[in-house]
Order: sequence, then structure tokens, then C-alpha cells
Amino acid sequence: MAATRARPQTREIFTTMEYGPVPESHACALAWLDTQDRHLGHYINGKWLKPEHRSSVPWQDPITGESLASCLQAQAEDVAVAVEVAKAAFENWSSLTGALRAQHLTRLAKMIQKHQRLLWTLESLATGRAVREIRDREVPLAQQLLQYHAGQAHTQEKALAGWEPVGVVGLILPATFSFLEMMWRICPALAMGCTVVALVPPASPTPLLLAQLAGELGSFPGILNVLSGPVSLGPVLASQPGVQKVAFCGAVEEGRSLRQTLAGGGAELALALGSESLLLLTDTADVDSAMEGIVDAAWSDRSLGGLRLLIQESVWDKTMRHLQARMRQLRAGRGLDGAVDMGARGAAAHDLAQCYVHEAQSQGAQVFQAGDVPTENPFFPPTLISNLPPAAPCAQAEVPWPLVVASPFRTAKEALAVANGTPRGGSASVWSERLGQALELGYRLQVGTVWINAHGLSDPAVPIGGCKESGSSWHGGPDGFYEYLRPSTTPARLPYLSESLNYDTFGLAIPSTLPAGPETGPRPLPPYGLFVGGRFQAPGARSSRPIWDSYGNIHGYVAEGGAKDIRGAVEAAHQATPGWVGQSPAARAALLWALAAALERRESTLAARLERQGVELKTAKVEVELSVGRLRAWGALQAQGHTLQAAGLRGPVLRLQEPLGVLAIVCPDEWPLLAFVSLLAAALAYGNTLVVVPSGACPLPALEVCQDMATLFPAGLVNVVTGDRDHLTRCLVLHQDIQALWYFGSAQGSQFVEWASAGNFKSVWVNGGCRRAWDQEAEGAGPEFRLRAARTKALWLPMGD
Repeated sequence: MAATRARPQTREIFTTMEYGPVPESHACALAWLDTQDRHLGHYINGKWLKPEHRSSVPWQDPITGESLASCLQAQAEDVAVAVEVAKAAFENWSSLTGALRAQHLTRLAKMIQKHQRLLWTLESLATGRAVREIRDREVPLAQQLLQYHAGQAHTQEKALAGWEPVGVVGLILPATFSFLEMMWRICPALAMGCTVVALVPPASPTPLLLAQLAGELGSFPGILNVLSGPVSLGPVLASQPGVQKVAFCGAVEEGRSLRQTLAGGGAELALALGSESLLLLTDTADVDSAMEGIVDAAWSDRSLGGLRLLIQESVWDKTMRHLQARMRQLRAGRGLDGAVDMGARGAAAHDLAQCYVHEAQSQGAQVFQAGDVPTENPFFPPTLISNLPPAAPCAQAEVPWPLVVASPFRTAKEALAVANGTPRGGSASVWSERLGQALELGYRLQVGTVWINAHGLSDPAVPIGGCKESGSSWHGGPDGFYEYLRPSTTPARLPYLSESLNYDTFGLAIPSTLPAGPETGPRPLPPYGLFVGGRFQAPGARSSRPIWDSYGNIHGYVAEGGAKDIRGAVEAAHQATPGWVGQSPAARAALLWALAAALERRESTLAARLERQGVELKTAKVEVELSVGRLRAWGALQAQGHTLQAAGLRGPVLRLQEPLGVLAIVCPDEWPLLAFVSLLAAALAYGNTLVVVPSGACPLPALEVCQDMATLFPAGLVNVVTGDRDHLTRCLVLHQDIQALWYFGSAQGSQFVEWASAGNFKSVWVNGGCRRAWDQEAEGAGPEFRLRAARTKALWLPMGD
């Protein structure tokens, strides 16, 4: 018989100060499972649905392997039923006043408060994460989210006039998600009047419990429906008729595949990908405080992913010693033990971390592991990886939980180059006692959220999002509302899927546009070149295309641009970016006003160009006047709308509106001058640099405007490339150094843009082949342009020691 370790005496405890176990009873979770006979189905329309002839998967304790229940796997028929229920509920829910929706959300917050012990116990039991983190942070924050969004719903009619809910929202969550990730997304969706169908992984009981609590309120049972099934059902959910928005959280490759699968499907896709974060530690940082920031970021069960740690070279040795000493004090164990720092995420997370460690060691890295951690699977010790060569594949790969990859840097410029050189742009923290240095680094980091001398803070009123491969969706604050709203003048998105579209050949060849016979009619205008780098130049192919007037005569010739010309235009735009971003809003406004005055002087010439293309002279003059007005309106806006807001007792948050970077625009054929100017002015007002493809049928007015931009604008700020629209679109969307693309063309072109944008997850805005009323203020210069032309960054400035 094995010897039993004697329990320590009181004297020993006070001498060693060792932690003892603080187990949290999971009897309430087991009792809830017993109400379902340990057999969980789906929660749809306010009741449990357990259809026959469905396969089920066991839900096992991720640590002990004990079988706790079985969970049904949804099929396509179940998804269709849930969407139909959500569509029916949307008619009633969206027609309610914001005040009534606010009352319902407040009641749900009280219901969560009533059952909070069951929630945190069930979540810890299901995920293996430390109950302390779920109990003390996630469940209270879930209640705050509901209360905050209830308050915003109450004022929706006034604060968000001109916007309406998009409809049914499909939410797809990964196997590694947390209960809080779901709350961040369903709260704004429900508050704005949408209904939700959530697809969660098998053996995920907490979302089902949440749906049950919402259903037990009784009034609106179909607004939140939860299905349990594999992620392969995601495209099935997203392609259901009536689903207008799909929010996906998960791995980068899964998001890329979903983006390509849903191209042309009609539903708008919001991606939140990856879970790695960054911590940048300078030589002026308080190292002891930074140690706790690293623990919070990597080993507190707060983060779902790993941490990339950048340490200034002068404090590298000191920091590594402190960090290794702090790692030895960490405790891992069963998540329901309130005294542990880390739980366990299951065998899959263990194997992923082990694989990364082996790969890093094979590439020359050093690995340090420590902490009071059980030796058996699936526990994985806190791990610190260092001396990884910069060119090693692991240096670019996403870091899994619970690993920290540390790298040194010499100067702030080098730190920014390393940090911004990764394809991910989620969240980061900067540690420095010099506020000016911290703000400079935080401002220049290409991420969605930055904390100064803190890590992982959150508040319902502060937006959270990312850029690059981390996705471009937002939750929290006003940005989270707009994810689930559309302008009242915009109709519901309809599918524009073309089964015959060949992605491999679309836009690959340039159709011949040469005239079949001798030129007739008036003498054509002198040929135009490409406007690149602030001047007109010949295209790389040394060819041109004719532009026909309304009488069938050749009006003029424009350059036939190609892939080489697009590369040159993008390079010129990147060279102009630092100078244009550095300009103040007032300086940018002055240039837009100067261009408006130049267009006014060219009114007769521009109107004549439009008239030659078949536009009535009166309408042509109106188009020129509207174009001048659009430039002045965007100049008067002075779009750099940075705001400062308070976040509880943690200090102020600076909400920055940052440019997207190099933005490509493919203009429509209708309203050729007005559409060109409307898109250009909105993008420039927010600090973007541009590569523009003007109207294919009538590009001459845009090229006339380029003559004024050559003298007014910095070189490379706006680059205009003419040619075949499909071919230039292909070149633009496949270019990996373009950050965003706006496309207003055919339905097939829109589908191709969505499919090809998955390469670098560039932000895209497509019209799906639908015409737009550019002469109407709401459609030609509405608030949607402001949301599309910039991205938000939240810069936290915590107060206190």
C-alpha cells in the first residue's frame, strides 16, 4: 500500500507559506447536467431540441478524462431549423423600441447574476481553465456587457438614427473559445435588434446554458439559438437564406478557407483570427510590474493564445532572471482549484504546444520550463523560448498557449520593425516609465489594441479588434454596434454567387479593344498616360485602349495598364504614406479644398467630357457641382477623429482613427466623375494613399482631375491606372502589399475580390453588382464611408502605481 503524505501542521504552513488546494464544488454543474439526463442537444426557440438519428460525442473532463455527458452533433437540417426560427423572431425583435430591448437584456443580466456559480463552475469544468479567472473576471464582465449594451439600446433611436439591424447573425466559435468571446458578440447583436444562431463546438455546455437562461425569460424565445456541431457546418450556417452577417472566431487558416467558401454568398463576414499577443519591454520599464504583466498575458488563463515578448537588449539578462524566478512560483492544476494560476486546455492544446517546442528546439532555440505543474497529460508547464533565430519558421508562426517566445531588440525602431513584421495584428502592451516613449511605440504598432504598462484590460465601452491576419471585425464600444447595423438606405445583401466563375482565369487575359476599321468622326483627344508617382507616364506594355463616345466615335485613347504598372503604383503609394499620414487633418483638408477649387475652374471642360459620353449637359454640370461639394464636405469634416474616453477606474483610453494604408479603389461606370471624387475624397480625408482604377467606359474626366492633382498633391498620394477593369482588379486584389480594396463593378468581380482577398485578409468593400445612387448624400457620402475609410485603435493609459 502506497504511503500517504501527512497533512502539514499549522507551524509548517506558516513557515513555508505553501498554498493548499481550494477546490470549488462542481455539484451544481452535475445537477444541471442531470436535468438533461446527461444528454445535451441544441437550444432552439426557447426549448431543448434533441432530434433522433443524430450522432453524439462524449463530453469528458479535460483533466481526468471522466465522461460527464454526451452531446448531439447538429446536421444541416438542424441549422436550417435554427435559422428559420431566428428569421421569424427577427420580425418581432427588430420592431421593438430600443427601450424594450434594453429591459430584456437587463433581465438577462440579472438571470446570469442569479446563476453565476453554475456558469463559472460549468465553464471551468468544460474548458479546464482556472475557475478564479472565470469567477472574478469573465462572469462579472458578461453582466457588465449586457448592462452596457442595454443602455445603448435604450438610446438607439436617437444616437444611431439612419441605421437598422442587419438581420440574422450567424456566430461560429472554435474549440478553444471562451464563454466571454460569445458574450462580446451576442450582446451588441441583440441590443441592435438582430437575432443570433450560434454554432459552438461539441462538448461546449456553457453557451447552451446561456441560451437556456435567455429562453427562460419567456418573452422572445427565438432571439438566441445555440447549435452544437463541428466547424465544418460553418459554411452551411453562413450560406442559409436570411443570414446577413457571419461572425467567425478561430484559426487563421480556418478563417481563410471560410472567406473563400463564402465569396459571393451575400452574407458579410467578420473575422477575429488567432489569439497571440505581443509585449514590448523597454529599458526604462519597471521590471517587477512587467513580470506580472507577462504572467497575466501568458499564464493566467486570461489569454487564449501565447505571447511574443520583445525585451530591450540592455535589460535582457535582468529580465530573463526575474522571469524565470517568477515562473518557478506558478502553480498549475485542476481548474476548479481556486489556488492555481493555470488549468489545462485538454490534449489537443497540449500536443500543439509540445509540437511548437520541438520545432523551436530543432531550429536552435533554448527552452526553459518551470512551475509547480502535475507531470501527467494534459498539463503543460509554463514555457519560455529564447534565442530563436529571426529567420526560423517558428519566429513567424503563431505562438500557442502557454508559451512565451522572447527576443531582444536594440532600438525602438528595431522593435517596431520586428513587431510590425509579423502578419498578425491583434493586441500588444508597451512597458516603459517614459510616457512619451510608450505613446510613440503604442501609436506606431500595427495592432488593434495597445495597453501602456498593463495587459489584458477590457471594458464594454472600449472597442477591441485587430488588423492584418487577426481580422478586421470589432466588438465593444460604438464600433461593435456598427458590425450589426446597415444604413437604412442600403437594402439587405443578396447572394451574387456565380457558379460559372473561374477564379484561375478571371481577369487573366486582356480582351482586345482596338477599333475594327479606320477612325471616323472628330479627331480624338491626345492620348493619356498612367498617373503614377505624381506624373503621367507610359504604361509598361506600351499599349493603349480607345474610349468611345455616345455616337460610336473614338473620343480618345488611354493607357492600357497591367501588373507591372500596378506594382509601380503601389510602390509610389507606399513611398507617399509616411508624409501623408504625418499631415494634420487641417493640412489634408486644405488640399481637398484646393482640389475642389481647381475642379470649379475646370467645370466647362469636365462637363464637355461628360456630355460627349452621352450625359445631358444639365446633368453633367450637376455632376461637376456635386463633385466639388463632396471635396469641400470631406475637407470640412477634418476626419482624424481621435477621442478620449474613460474606462471605469482604470484610466482614460485614447480611441484613434487610423488610416488603412494603401487603399485600392475600382470605380463604377455610372456617375464617372462623381463616384471617382466621392471615393477619393473620403479615403484621402482619413490619411490613406490610393491606387485608383477609374470608370472603364468614361475615364477621361478622372484623368482631367489628375492634371490638377499633379500640381497640388504630393507625388504618389493618388495613382490612377487605366485599362481593363477585370485584369486590373485581379492585379490589385492579389497584391499582398495593399491593405484594403473598394470594388464597385460586376457581381462576378465582387465575388472574385472576396475570394482573392483571403490571401492577406485585406479589408474589402464590394457592391455585389448593384448600382449606387452616387448623387444622393446618403449613398454617395454617408456615414458608411467613414467606417470603411479608417480603422480604430484603442490605446489604454492606466493610472496608478
